Amino acid sequence: MLDDFLKTPAGHAVFGVVIAVAAIVIIELNYRLFFKYVLDFVFALIAVIVTSPVLIVGAAISKKRAGFVFEETPYLGAKGKIIYLKSFAGVSRGIKNLPKILDILGGRLSFVGVAPLLLSDGALLEDSQMDRFATRAGLINHLVLRGHEGMTCEEAFALDARYCKKRELFTDIFIVIKRLIASIRGDGKSYLGETAELSYGETLLKRGTITETDLANAKRNAEEALKNEEMRAELKNRK
Repeated sequence: MLDDFLKTPAGHAVFGVVIAVAAIVIIELNYRLFFKYVLDFVFALIAVIVTSPVLIVGAAISKKRAGFVFEETPYLGAKGKIIYLKSFAGVSRGIKNLPKILDILGGRLSFVGVAPLLLSDGALLEDSQMDRFATRAGLINHLVLRGHEGMTCEEAFALDARYCKKRELFTDIFIVIKRLIASIRGDGKSYLGETAELSYGETLLKRGTITETDLANAKRNAEEALKNEEMRAELKNRK
């Protein structure tokens, strides 16, 4: 009798729903450890294909204006490692950051995640704030969901750590939807609180928590770390 029902259009529909629900449950249960990376890659590949004409035009404009295509800016990514994120050279706003979908495709960035952090800011973090590096930085900042205008940098780091620990499928979907709605409505980035305008180092300096010398030392340490990373990469390429 069940076999007969499954052969009907209604049976096909029920079977399809069951399969879909089972797939969603499997993805949700394994999202944090596996499927987030898979979905990032799949959707980034689709995005690259769909936007390829714009990428080609942007690359041509950048080459003509700047003499090269991509600018690569160093940030601290997952596990506190240095990552280089792409943007079009010689292009202002608009499509400037479109090449970051290539960073998602390459596994350096995620569609949704914590904000990429400047190297100099990383030098000022306390050990208790390092949990924010448990996952990849995101093109869309998760703080659009729980951030607020009066949020401090420390509160933002705490929310970063909370997001890294959970990383749920439906939370990420809701973050993307909310960010799209905010963009359509023309909302600003007040949800970023203190982090909207100033870097962490600049915020600490403004508060009087650190001095100009402390900030200069942090930037110098960041430059040294960057040079060491570049030297390691060069030695690795020679082998």
